[in-house]
Amino acid sequence: MEDSGALRRRGRPRDPDMEARVYSVVVLVFAEKGWAGFTLDEVARRSGVGKASVYLRWRDKRELLLAAMRDRLEPFQGWTQTGDLREDLKAMARYVFGMYWGWAGLAIMRLWLDARTYPDLFADLRDFYLFGSVRTVEAMIAGAVERGELPEGTAPALVLGTMFGVATVQVSMAPPAPGEDVTARTERYVDNLVDMVLTGLRGGHPPR
Repeated sequence: MEDSGALRRRGRPRDPDMEARVYSVVVLVFAEKGWAGFTLDEVARRSGVGKASVYLRWRDKRELLLAAMRDRLEPFQGWTQTGDLREDLKAMARYVFGMYWGWAGLAIMRLWLDARTYPDLFADLRDFYLFGSVRTVEAMIAGAVERGELPEGTAPALVLGTMFGVATVQVSMAPPAPGEDVTARTERYVDNLVDMVLTGLRGGHPPR
């Protein structure tokens, strides 16, 4: 009798890129349709992955969505402190605007909305994104306080809320035109946002 390893080797080899393709499509479909319109069948069709493979890898659509969002939308992925508050804030603001210009930003907006409608389904994912973002900003604020760039008691949640709130409104009110290079517009938005945040955090004094 053949062992199970031999049987697996003789079957179709696992596609190493399958998970990445599926996760990219998951974010796109969720951004477009939200939880109510999100299905494993559509993810399989649009990713070019067989439905059987998708259903074998993930038990249901909630498991797949949580895995994809955690993998693709980890808060401030790859961001590192520079030791200069203005530059740190600008890098964070660029990250936030870059996210909101694309499908990832719409997926995050869907997450906040659906977390209100389906709190039991989305509590873990909401907390992962929210608390992960807060921890990153807390580390940045703590470093700035130690260097004397900010006063004691500066609230990380206020910084985070301002950044995400302003970016959400600006991108929603003035979305990119088809084919537009948003680089220059992003830099203008970033400079204005960071100036506003620094002025507010320093009690109305102009940013240094």
